[in-house]
Amino acid sequence: MNNSPKAVRFLLAVLMAFSFAVCVSAAQAAPNPAESKFTQDELAYMPAVQLIELFKKGETTPSEVLEAQISRVKKYNGEYNVSRRDLVNELDTFNAGKVNAITFDNFDEARKLAKEADERYRNGSARRLEGITVGIKDENEVKGWRVDAASLLMKDHEPSDADGAMIQKLRKEGAIFVFQTTVPEQYLSPMTWSRLYGVSRNPWNLYYGTGGSSGGSGAALAAGFCTLATGSDMGGSIRIPSAMNGLYGFKPPFGRVATSDNTYETLGPMARTFADMALMQDVITGPSPEVHSVIRPKLDYPQKYTPIQGQKVAVAYCRNWLQGGLSDESNHAMDTTVAALKKAGAQVELIELDVEAESFMPTYFKGLMSTSMYVIFNGLDEHRDLFSSYVKNLEAYAGNLTPQDQVNAEMLLMKLHRDVQQKVFEKGCIALIMPTLATPHFPADLEATPDKTAPVKGKTYPNTNLMLTPIWNLASRYPVVAMPVELSDKNVPVGVQIVSNTYDDLNAFRVAYALSKTIAPLYKDGRFPDFRNAK
Repeated sequence: MNNSPKAVRFLLAVLMAFSFAVCVSAAQAAPNPAESKFTQDELAYMPAVQLIELFKKGETTPSEVLEAQISRVKKYNGEYNVSRRDLVNELDTFNAGKVNAITFDNFDEARKLAKEADERYRNGSARRLEGITVGIKDENEVKGWRVDAASLLMKDHEPSDADGAMIQKLRKEGAIFVFQTTVPEQYLSPMTWSRLYGVSRNPWNLYYGTGGSSGGSGAALAAGFCTLATGSDMGGSIRIPSAMNGLYGFKPPFGRVATSDNTYETLGPMARTFADMALMQDVITGPSPEVHSVIRPKLDYPQKYTPIQGQKVAVAYCRNWLQGGLSDESNHAMDTTVAALKKAGAQVELIELDVEAESFMPTYFKGLMSTSMYVIFNGLDEHRDLFSSYVKNLEAYAGNLTPQDQVNAEMLLMKLHRDVQQKVFEKGCIALIMPTLATPHFPADLEATPDKTAPVKGKTYPNTNLMLTPIWNLASRYPVVAMPVELSDKNVPVGVQIVSNTYDDLNAFRVAYALSKTIAPLYKDGRFPDFRNAK
């Protein structure tokens, strides 16, 4: 054999080339668990609790899930970031036929964090939400991200210099923040559209709205863009988009999750399944050095709850909320819920609350909006032409709260609390179930033009009167779970609210858990959004 250096180098080169070819062939032949076992759509929609188990087993990875969801963003969301440069006046044409739920993405950092999460699962150091993607509402402060409240006046606002309290808890447990989600301007509309970002649309039927103000979070979850999402609720802003997008959402009682010291307001989770909602709530709840009003000690939210067999549950169809009654769709969802309660063995107690939209809403808004609208409008006289129409419509409340208005709000709260206690909780019921909305059918660009309305049984009401959610922002110590029930004939989800006694969160979760086992779930067995666009 020739042992010259040249011959040795040639032999080594041949061996290296052969080894490389074998490795490449083996790599190509080795099955990728994510590709061989799950489709991209399955990964995009898979619940967090299931993903975490698969991550631990090595059957898929956070990186694979992230890429599956990014693929759906590119396919269904439409253009974004452009609205930070250009005034969006063409509400019907900007991103027409797309979901439009995102203001900007964080994909580069998300990919790095996903790779770190991949490694954590391999070395056994994964945290509770390791590698789980979360859409962040354009209200929650994330270090380096801009919060502009969908307002042209704030589009160049300075980025946040620190994480907010809830964001800190999510980040500490390994959640990945993938993008920021759209909101109505200053969070002041039940539908999510603004002159800065255009119209956000419902993935179940793009003609209809996503709700507000956490509408972008709701739409992003429904579209499979992320696994969890943040929401806030000062008038129904978690529960309205949860109902309209077929999601679970939780309005915690005031002080359960660190937020502002405004007693009407709270932050909470949004998810496609009950278990994911409970998991996220368990992470974000508890004391924080950032906010003094947070309740101690932390309340733990388990994944499973005792049956409700033999328990009393009150049900209010709220037939007197509107003079003409609620829509057939809302009533049917209540019928479905009652049937599910009985199937679970609960004793159903039919009641009606002594509350009507026509008298309740003006009193509520005067108490809520006086301070909030004063902050928005103070010193901005010369810029009011930049506001979206619904913001201008609420200007009358700015700073006009009188002592009598305050007394009226307090008296209304006392009356409501007493009514609920006497009819529900003093009767031994563990929860009250009622509709979330008077109708599920809100055009996505509601109020953008005069012809865009949401009639109920042929009658038109002020849009704010179609929400039954503010009741529990005035009575803010009551926990409320929003859950999906069914789809309307227009393929729009319809949901209900589950209210438990003051600070008795776990009974609301207990009833929601029982119903989640008896009502056919969405996001399963072919019941997924199809992005149709039909009135």
